[in-house]
Amino acid sequence: MTLEEIMAGESEYLEFKQMVPERSETYMKTVVAFANGSGGRIIFGVENGTLKVSGIDQENAFSLMDGITSAICDSCTPMITPIVTLASIEEKVVIVVNIMPGGQRPYYLTSKGKDKGTYIRVSGTTRPADDFVLKELEFEGANRCFDQTYAAPEEGVTENEINLLCNRMYQYAVEHCKSKEAAERIHCLTRQNLLSWGFLAKRGEVFYPTNAFLLMTHNPLPQATIQCAVFKGADRDVFIDRREYDGDIVTQLDAAYEYVLRNINMSSEINGLYRTDVYELPTDCIREMICNAVVHRSYLHPSSIQVAVYDDRVEVTSPGMLFGSLRLKDIREGISMPRNRALVYAFTYMNIMEHWGSGIPRIVRRCKELGLEEPELTEIAGSFRINLYRFSDKTRIGKSADKEMESTDKVRKSADKEMESTDKVRKSTDKLNDSHKKIVKYIEEKGTITNKEVQELLNVKDSRALKILKELVETGFVIKEGKLKGSYYKLK
Repeated sequence: MTLEEIMAGESEYLEFKQMVPERSETYMKTVVAFANGSGGRIIFGVENGTLKVSGIDQENAFSLMDGITSAICDSCTPMITPIVTLASIEEKVVIVVNIMPGGQRPYYLTSKGKDKGTYIRVSGTTRPADDFVLKELEFEGANRCFDQTYAAPEEGVTENEINLLCNRMYQYAVEHCKSKEAAERIHCLTRQNLLSWGFLAKRGEVFYPTNAFLLMTHNPLPQATIQCAVFKGADRDVFIDRREYDGDIVTQLDAAYEYVLRNINMSSEINGLYRTDVYELPTDCIREMICNAVVHRSYLHPSSIQVAVYDDRVEVTSPGMLFGSLRLKDIREGISMPRNRALVYAFTYMNIMEHWGSGIPRIVRRCKELGLEEPELTEIAGSFRINLYRFSDKTRIGKSADKEMESTDKVRKSADKEMESTDKVRKSTDKLNDSHKKIVKYIEEKGTITNKEVQELLNVKDSRALKILKELVETGFVIKEGKLKGSYYKLK
């Protein structure tokens, strides 16, 4: 312990006590809070308000240390074992009590019980844990994740619902590959993949959805939304615009990302015959910020993700404290403890995010390369927040050397290629019958079609649907992917 650390004042991980109180409960709440969080230290012999080092009675130092150790071990459930040492500061002796992050959460005061005796650390203060925080601590203690937990619906999921999610995730993964070679390496998902990731729970012969499956499909959780807003100035006094996006979480992510792009500055540069649109902020960082919030937020927390655009910054607030024993410095260094493992597996497969823990360091590095102020990471009111600061000098927009923004040329070429492909299909569909045309139109709109969907679309039985699909495959308009019940059809 150093004088510099003391002069910095109390924090999420540090608390001062002028003396060792007779009633241990006055500091035992903080002991429990540190064990339920990222750990911390209590220093006896320092006045909190003045930060004056008063010290403790050196003659009784060891008996005081024994008393602190016994009080902590006897007062908390599960038992917390502190590391109690002496330190000398300005020729005075203080007692330093180190509390490590606990692995058997939740920790609570035995005398008050788990419901009333569980405490957490928030912005340098100790407070009782809310019900949803207590549930999350229970998940941590059992090494379980909310998103991999059986959602307890009345009915299981059908094979068609499973295939639809697998196909949608596959299509998204292919569309977001950076090269044709990478797209060719993407494998089609199966029910077994979803089961191993924690999207499904098997009970007997029936497959039931977990919370991850629900979040990626019809998403019934009212708190699982993204609220977006534009504010005048640098605070939340005056709204200019606001939106709230619900539905599945991938659609929310894309919508929130587009919302930010619509509300930040963009300039244009001419490269040869084509115009390049360049945003004032690195778009990959904006997307990464929102992605991190969606994947790592607490879905037990009753609040929504908030994405706010101010005159000086873009701010993303993710509900829930830092997970496990993580600290802000750990995140900056790329250390990751995923709160929602199933979603991490899915988002990595879909090319929405890269390796675990790489997001924040990449954002910081990217901003440094572009001459932007370093992003600010904070814990506030039980939530995690990241601020991406905008250029104060608007003339600097678009001056980045590497043109991080995708060029309009690339987007236009992609759109032209897609249009050309669509026109080619439409011209050739004149040779098809009405049933074939309906199927082709459905695939154009949805991307794929299954045998079950053909039955519903044409109001025919299974055998007839198979025959029609076989005819289409033979004409060369569509190709079949997958095997047996997991098969589906798409345009060639």
